[in-house]
Amino acid sequence: MDNWFYLPTVSDERPPMTNLPAYPDFTLTLSGNEWRQAEFINISKLCTVGEEVDEIKEVWINHSREFADGIRSFHRLHIRRQIGAAELFIPLFELKSLLRSHTLGSIALDDRAGFVKNGFALNTLSGYFYGLEENGIVKSLGVHTATGLADREIARLVKNFSLIYVHWCNCNILTP
Repeated sequence: MDNWFYLPTVSDERPPMTNLPAYPDFTLTLSGNEWRQAEFINISKLCTVGEEVDEIKEVWINHSREFADGIRSFHRLHIRRQIGAAELFIPLFELKSLLRSHTLGSIALDDRAGFVKNGFALNTLSGYFYGLEENGIVKSLGVHTATGLADREIARLVKNFSLIYVHWCNCNILTP
């Protein structure tokens, strides 16, 4: 029997967990496979991002199939190992202001107990922005359940902080 995956790629990294939520307003719960699927990365890693995206495109082209129900599945799963840390340095208060978000929540993963250590989530009209912060500085930033309205927010973040945005599963890269 063949194994088929519903995603072409996942991150090789899982964040550390803790028993206490970092922020009290709400909890964003992600599946383990959703961690870092759409994220912002330091622009210095653009070449490495391009190499990873090429590997994912190869999975799309040579190792995927659309089944009768219209769902595309993947016979091979690319595990992203080259990227490492996103290497961001964004003050959390600036991010909250730019996204016009007033609530600050924590992150949980549905396949692990507790909360993501140093994890934060921002709820906006277009979806959730989440990541890791240390001492008020955002070190990684991802997007979850974004609507079409998020495109404007994503572009603004890319431009204001000179980042690249990558949607790994769709092989999309947005640069400043």
